[in-house]
Amino acid sequence: MNVALLTIWHEHNFGAFLQTYATVRTLQELGHEVRLIDYRLNDLPTHPSIRTRLLNALDQASPETKSFEHFWRLLPRTRYYRSLQELKEDPPSAELYLVGSDQVWNPRITRAKAKTFFLPFGNQQTTKAAYASSMGSDQWSGNQELTAFAEQQFQKFKAISCREKEGAESLSQLFHRHVEHVLDPSLLRQDYRELTGEISAEETLAYYALYPTPRLEQMAREIARKMELRFTDANKKWRLFGRIPWQRTTIDAWIRTIAQSRFVITHSFHGLALSLTYQRPFMVIYPKGDKRSTRITSLLDALGLSERFFASYEEALHSHIWEKEIDYTQVSQKLQALRDSSMIYLQSL
Repeated sequence: MNVALLTIWHEHNFGAFLQTYATVRTLQELGHEVRLIDYRLNDLPTHPSIRTRLLNALDQASPETKSFEHFWRLLPRTRYYRSLQELKEDPPSAELYLVGSDQVWNPRITRAKAKTFFLPFGNQQTTKAAYASSMGSDQWSGNQELTAFAEQQFQKFKAISCREKEGAESLSQLFHRHVEHVLDPSLLRQDYRELTGEISAEETLAYYALYPTPRLEQMAREIARKMELRFTDANKKWRLFGRIPWQRTTIDAWIRTIAQSRFVITHSFHGLALSLTYQRPFMVIYPKGDKRSTRITSLLDALGLSERFFASYEEALHSHIWEKEIDYTQVSQKLQALRDSSMIYLQSL
Protein backbone atom coordinates (compact mmCIF):
# COMPACT_ATOMS: atom_id res chain seq x y z
CA MET A 1 0.00 0.00 0.00
CA ASN A 2 1.16 3.54 -0.76
CA VAL A 3 1.18 5.62 2.41
CA ALA A 4 1.59 9.39 2.74
CA LEU A 5 2.60 10.40 6.28
CA LEU A 6 1.90 13.82 7.77
CA THR A 7 3.76 14.74 10.94
CA ILE A 8 5.92 17.41 12.57
CA TRP A 9 9.38 16.62 11.27
CA HIS A 10 11.33 19.59 9.86
CA GLU A 11 12.51 20.84 13.24
CA HIS A 12 15.88 20.99 14.97
CA ASN A 13 14.50 18.48 17.44
CA PHE A 14 15.85 14.99 18.03
CA GLY A 15 12.49 13.55 19.09
CA ALA A 16 10.72 14.91 16.01
CA PHE A 17 13.21 13.11 13.79
CA LEU A 18 13.16 9.90 15.82
CA GLN A 19 9.39 9.47 15.78
CA THR A 20 9.22 10.30 12.06
CA TYR A 21 12.04 7.94 11.17
CA ALA A 22 10.59 5.14 13.32
CA THR A 23 7.15 5.52 11.73
CA VAL A 24 8.59 5.40 8.21
CA ARG A 25 10.80 2.38 8.95
CA THR A 26 8.03 0.46 10.70
CA LEU A 27 5.59 1.00 7.84
CA GLN A 28 8.25 0.00 5.31
CA GLU A 29 8.92 -3.22 7.24
CA LEU A 30 5.19 -3.95 7.05
CA GLY A 31 5.58 -3.89 3.27
CA HIS A 32 4.24 -0.40 2.52
CA GLU A 33 5.69 2.25 0.25
CA VAL A 34 5.95 5.36 2.41
CA ARG A 35 6.50 9.02 1.65
CA LEU A 36 6.60 11.82 4.15
CA ILE A 37 4.41 14.76 3.16
CA ASP A 38 6.89 17.63 2.97
CA TYR A 39 4.87 20.15 4.96
CA ARG A 40 6.63 22.28 7.55
CA LEU A 41 5.46 24.31 10.50
CA ASN A 42 8.18 26.94 10.25
CA ASP A 43 8.50 28.33 6.73
CA LEU A 44 10.11 31.63 5.92
CA PRO A 45 7.51 34.39 5.40
CA THR A 46 6.74 35.27 1.78
CA HIS A 47 8.54 38.61 2.08
CA PRO A 48 11.19 38.15 4.79
CA SER A 49 12.98 41.13 6.28
CA ILE A 50 16.72 41.62 5.80
CA ARG A 51 17.30 40.51 9.39
CA THR A 52 15.21 37.36 8.87
CA ARG A 53 17.08 36.53 5.66
CA LEU A 54 20.43 37.03 7.38
CA LEU A 55 19.51 34.81 10.33
CA ASN A 56 18.18 32.18 7.93
CA ALA A 57 21.41 32.26 5.92
CA LEU A 58 23.42 31.73 9.11
CA ASP A 59 21.10 28.91 10.11
CA GLN A 60 21.44 27.19 6.74
CA ALA A 61 25.24 27.46 6.93
CA SER A 62 25.49 26.07 10.46
CA PRO A 63 26.91 22.58 11.15
CA GLU A 64 23.76 21.92 13.20
CA THR A 65 21.46 22.41 10.20
CA LYS A 66 23.75 20.43 7.91
CA SER A 67 23.70 17.56 10.40
CA PHE A 68 19.90 17.54 10.51
CA GLU A 69 19.75 17.73 6.71
CA HIS A 70 21.96 14.63 6.55
CA PHE A 71 19.40 12.67 8.56
CA TRP A 72 16.36 14.25 6.90
CA ARG A 73 17.65 12.83 3.61
CA LEU A 74 16.90 9.36 5.00
CA LEU A 75 13.19 10.20 4.82
CA PRO A 76 11.49 9.65 1.42
CA ARG A 77 9.37 12.72 0.72
CA THR A 78 6.71 14.19 -1.54
CA ARG A 79 7.04 17.57 -3.20
CA TYR A 80 7.28 20.55 -0.87
CA TYR A 81 3.92 21.99 0.19
CA ARG A 82 3.89 25.50 1.64
CA SER A 83 0.18 25.62 2.50
CA LEU A 84 -3.00 23.64 3.03
CA GLN A 85 -4.31 25.18 -0.16
CA GLU A 86 -1.45 23.62 -2.13
CA LEU A 87 -2.26 20.24 -0.55
CA LYS A 88 -5.89 20.61 -1.60
CA GLU A 89 -5.00 21.63 -5.14
CA ASP A 90 -2.38 18.93 -5.71
CA PRO A 91 -2.68 16.26 -2.98
CA PRO A 92 -0.03 13.54 -2.80
CA SER A 93 -1.03 10.30 -4.45
CA ALA A 94 -1.57 7.59 -1.83
CA GLU A 95 -3.94 4.86 -0.73
CA LEU A 96 -3.59 5.90 2.92
CA TYR A 97 -3.05 9.28 4.52
CA LEU A 98 -1.65 8.79 8.00
CA VAL A 99 -1.21 11.59 10.55
CA GLY A 100 0.98 11.24 13.64
CA SER A 101 2.68 10.84 15.92
CA ASP A 102 3.95 13.59 18.21
CA GLN A 103 1.88 16.66 19.12
CA VAL A 104 0.13 17.08 15.78
CA TRP A 105 -3.16 17.89 17.57
CA ASN A 106 -1.70 20.49 19.91
CA PRO A 107 -2.78 23.88 18.48
CA ARG A 108 -0.27 25.66 20.71
CA ILE A 109 2.38 24.06 18.48
CA THR A 110 0.63 23.81 15.10
CA ARG A 111 -0.95 27.29 15.46
CA ALA A 112 -2.24 28.64 12.13
CA LYS A 113 -1.57 25.29 10.45
CA ALA A 114 -3.60 23.25 12.95
CA LYS A 115 -6.37 22.30 10.51
CA THR A 116 -3.94 20.63 8.10
CA PHE A 117 -3.20 17.90 10.65
CA PHE A 118 -6.78 16.64 10.39
CA LEU A 119 -6.13 15.68 6.73
CA PRO A 120 -8.70 17.90 4.96
CA PHE A 121 -7.32 17.15 1.49
CA GLY A 122 -7.31 14.34 -1.07
CA ASN A 123 -10.19 12.44 -2.62
CA GLN A 124 -12.79 10.19 -1.03
CA GLN A 125 -11.03 7.03 -2.21
CA THR A 126 -8.01 7.67 0.02
CA THR A 127 -8.24 6.09 3.47
CA LYS A 128 -7.42 8.39 6.38
CA ALA A 129 -6.17 7.39 9.82
CA ALA A 130 -4.10 8.58 12.78
CA TYR A 131 -1.27 6.79 14.53
CA ALA A 132 -0.19 7.87 18.04
CA SER A 133 -1.30 11.44 17.45
CA SER A 134 -1.07 13.55 20.59
CA MET A 135 -2.66 16.70 22.04
CA GLY A 136 0.41 17.30 24.20
CA SER A 137 -1.67 16.96 27.37
CA ASP A 138 -4.64 14.98 28.67
CA GLN A 139 -7.16 17.61 27.53
CA TRP A 140 -8.12 19.01 24.15
CA SER A 141 -7.09 22.69 23.83
CA GLY A 142 -8.66 23.61 20.49
CA ASN A 143 -11.04 26.54 20.24
CA GLN A 144 -14.65 26.18 19.16
CA GLU A 145 -13.87 26.53 15.46
CA LEU A 146 -11.09 23.93 15.49
CA THR A 147 -13.20 21.56 17.58
CA ALA A 148 -16.05 21.67 15.07
CA PHE A 149 -13.60 21.24 12.20
CA ALA A 150 -11.88 18.26 13.85
CA GLU A 151 -15.20 16.59 14.59
CA GLN A 152 -16.21 16.93 10.95
CA GLN A 153 -12.90 15.55 9.70
CA PHE A 154 -12.81 12.63 12.16
CA GLN A 155 -15.97 11.29 10.53
CA LYS A 156 -13.80 10.56 7.48
CA PHE A 157 -11.12 8.63 9.44
CA LYS A 158 -11.05 4.86 9.31
CA ALA A 159 -9.24 4.68 12.65
CA ILE A 160 -7.87 7.05 15.29
CA SER A 161 -5.21 6.41 17.91
CA CYS A 162 -3.37 8.44 20.54
CA ARG A 163 -0.06 7.76 22.30
CA GLU A 164 -1.38 8.70 25.78
CA LYS A 165 -4.07 6.65 27.52
CA GLU A 166 -5.63 9.75 29.07
CA GLY A 167 -5.54 11.52 25.72
CA ALA A 168 -7.26 8.60 23.99
CA GLU A 169 -10.01 8.61 26.60
CA SER A 170 -10.45 12.38 26.36
CA LEU A 171 -10.67 12.35 22.55
CA SER A 172 -13.12 9.44 22.63
CA GLN A 173 -15.46 11.31 24.95
CA LEU A 174 -15.22 14.62 23.12
CA PHE A 175 -15.59 13.37 19.54
CA HIS A 176 -17.68 10.23 20.17
CA ARG A 177 -15.22 8.02 18.31
CA HIS A 178 -13.25 5.05 19.57
CA VAL A 179 -9.64 6.19 19.98
CA GLU A 180 -7.07 3.44 20.45
CA HIS A 181 -4.18 3.85 22.89
CA VAL A 182 -0.90 2.93 21.12
CA LEU A 183 2.83 3.36 21.61
CA ASP A 184 4.85 6.25 20.30
CA PRO A 185 6.50 4.87 17.12
CA SER A 186 9.99 5.38 18.54
CA LEU A 187 9.20 2.53 20.97
CA LEU A 188 8.20 0.10 18.22
CA ARG A 189 11.83 -0.49 17.31
CA GLN A 190 14.23 -2.76 19.18
CA ASP A 191 17.25 -0.51 18.47
CA TYR A 192 18.65 2.04 16.01
CA ARG A 193 21.88 0.33 15.03
CA GLU A 194 21.49 1.34 11.38
CA LEU A 195 21.98 4.94 12.61
CA THR A 196 24.46 4.39 15.44
CA GLY A 197 26.49 1.30 14.66
CA GLU A 198 27.22 -1.11 17.51
CA ILE A 199 26.77 0.17 21.05
CA SER A 200 29.44 -0.38 23.72
CA ALA A 201 28.66 0.26 27.39
CA GLU A 202 30.55 3.11 29.06
CA GLU A 203 30.89 4.34 32.63
CA THR A 204 28.83 7.47 32.01
CA LEU A 205 25.74 9.27 33.23
CA ALA A 206 23.75 10.65 30.29
CA TYR A 207 22.02 13.98 30.89
CA TYR A 208 19.42 14.96 28.28
CA ALA A 209 17.50 18.22 28.46
CA LEU A 210 15.59 19.82 25.59
CA TYR A 211 16.61 23.33 26.68
CA PRO A 212 18.98 24.82 29.26
CA THR A 213 17.85 23.66 32.71
CA PRO A 214 20.60 24.66 35.17
CA ARG A 215 19.04 23.05 38.24
CA LEU A 216 18.52 19.73 36.47
CA GLU A 217 22.06 19.77 35.10
CA GLN A 218 23.48 20.58 38.53
CA MET A 219 21.59 17.64 40.03
CA ALA A 220 22.73 15.32 37.23
CA ARG A 221 26.36 16.27 37.85
CA GLU A 222 25.89 15.68 41.57
CA ILE A 223 24.40 12.21 41.01
CA ALA A 224 27.18 11.38 38.51
CA ARG A 225 29.70 12.10 41.28
CA LYS A 226 27.77 9.94 43.75
CA MET A 227 27.73 7.08 41.23
CA GLU A 228 31.38 7.65 40.22
CA LEU A 229 30.34 8.07 36.59
CA ARG A 230 31.50 10.52 33.95
CA PHE A 231 28.86 13.19 33.24
CA THR A 232 27.91 13.43 29.54
CA ASP A 233 25.56 15.96 27.96
CA ALA A 234 23.48 14.25 25.26
CA ASN A 235 22.40 17.60 23.82
CA LYS A 236 25.55 19.71 23.95
CA LYS A 237 25.29 22.98 22.03
CA TRP A 238 27.69 25.64 20.80
CA ARG A 239 26.55 29.15 19.87
CA LEU A 240 27.98 31.75 17.51
CA PHE A 241 28.65 35.12 19.17
CA GLY A 242 27.09 33.64 22.31
CA ARG A 243 23.54 33.82 20.92
CA ILE A 244 23.11 32.25 17.48
CA PRO A 245 22.68 28.42 17.41
CA TRP A 246 25.60 26.97 15.48
CA GLN A 247 26.55 23.42 16.38
CA ARG A 248 25.25 20.64 18.61
CA THR A 249 25.40 16.92 19.25
CA THR A 250 24.37 14.92 16.17
CA ILE A 251 21.34 12.63 16.17
CA ASP A 252 23.41 9.44 16.09
CA ALA A 253 25.63 10.69 18.92
CA TRP A 254 22.52 11.60 20.94
CA ILE A 255 21.21 8.05 20.66
CA ARG A 256 24.62 6.54 21.47
CA THR A 257 25.14 8.78 24.51
CA ILE A 258 21.95 7.46 26.07
CA ALA A 259 22.26 3.88 24.81
CA GLN A 260 25.76 3.30 26.16
CA SER A 261 25.33 5.02 29.55
CA ARG A 262 24.99 3.47 32.98
CA PHE A 263 22.26 5.92 34.03
CA VAL A 264 20.04 8.54 32.35
CA ILE A 265 18.55 11.75 33.75
CA THR A 266 16.06 13.57 31.53
CA HIS A 267 12.84 15.55 31.31
CA SER A 268 12.23 14.47 27.72
CA PHE A 269 9.69 11.92 26.48
CA HIS A 270 12.06 10.66 23.80
CA GLY A 271 14.93 10.61 26.28
CA LEU A 272 12.74 8.23 28.25
CA ALA A 273 11.86 6.26 25.11
CA LEU A 274 15.53 5.66 24.28
CA SER A 275 16.26 4.68 27.90
CA LEU A 276 13.53 2.04 27.65
CA THR A 277 14.61 0.86 24.21
CA TYR A 278 18.18 0.29 25.40
CA GLN A 279 17.13 -0.88 28.89
CA ARG A 280 19.00 1.87 30.72
CA PRO A 281 18.28 2.76 34.37
CA PHE A 282 16.83 6.28 34.46
CA MET A 283 14.98 8.99 36.32
CA VAL A 284 12.60 11.58 34.85
CA ILE A 285 12.08 14.97 36.47
CA TYR A 286 9.27 17.21 35.26
CA PRO A 287 7.77 20.34 36.82
CA LYS A 288 4.83 19.69 39.10
CA GLY A 289 1.45 20.55 37.64
CA ASP A 290 2.63 20.70 34.02
CA LYS A 291 -0.02 18.85 32.01
CA ARG A 292 2.52 18.06 29.28
CA SER A 293 3.98 15.43 31.59
CA THR A 294 1.00 13.21 30.76
CA ARG A 295 2.85 11.65 27.84
CA ILE A 296 5.58 10.56 30.26
CA THR A 297 3.45 9.46 33.20
CA SER A 298 1.07 7.54 30.93
CA LEU A 299 3.94 5.44 29.57
CA LEU A 300 5.57 4.90 32.96
CA ASP A 301 2.24 3.82 34.49
CA ALA A 302 1.72 1.28 31.71
CA LEU A 303 5.17 -0.22 32.37
CA GLY A 304 4.98 -0.21 36.16
CA LEU A 305 7.74 2.39 36.45
CA SER A 306 5.90 5.32 38.04
CA GLU A 307 8.47 5.52 40.84
CA ARG A 308 11.06 6.76 38.34
CA PHE A 309 9.12 10.02 37.80
CA PHE A 310 9.67 13.04 40.06
CA ALA A 311 7.90 16.38 40.21
CA SER A 312 10.65 18.18 42.13
CA TYR A 313 14.42 18.10 42.48
CA GLU A 314 14.20 17.63 46.24
CA GLU A 315 11.98 14.59 45.85
CA ALA A 316 14.36 13.13 43.28
CA LEU A 317 17.48 13.61 45.40
CA HIS A 318 15.88 12.16 48.53
CA SER A 319 14.69 9.08 46.63
CA HIS A 320 18.17 7.63 45.88
CA ILE A 321 16.42 6.01 42.91
CA TRP A 322 19.78 5.66 41.14
CA GLU A 323 20.63 2.96 43.65
CA LYS A 324 17.63 0.87 42.62
CA GLU A 325 17.85 -1.43 39.60
CA ILE A 326 15.05 -1.84 37.06
CA ASP A 327 13.76 -5.35 36.41
CA TYR A 328 13.82 -5.10 32.64
CA THR A 329 12.59 -8.67 32.28
CA GLN A 330 9.17 -7.59 33.50
CA VAL A 331 9.31 -4.20 31.81
CA SER A 332 10.21 -5.78 28.46
CA GLN A 333 7.24 -8.13 28.67
CA LYS A 334 4.87 -5.21 29.23
CA LEU A 335 6.53 -3.13 26.53
CA GLN A 336 6.34 -6.00 24.05
CA ALA A 337 2.62 -6.45 24.75
CA LEU A 338 2.10 -2.75 23.93
CA ARG A 339 4.23 -3.13 20.80
CA ASP A 340 2.16 -6.11 19.68
CA SER A 341 -1.17 -4.31 20.12
CA SER A 342 0.21 -1.20 18.39
CA MET A 343 1.40 -3.28 15.44
CA ILE A 344 -1.99 -4.94 15.19
CA TYR A 345 -3.52 -1.47 14.92
CA LEU A 346 -1.10 -0.46 12.12
CA GLN A 347 -1.72 -3.72 10.27
CA SER A 348 -5.49 -3.10 10.39
CA LEU A 349 -5.29 0.16 8.44
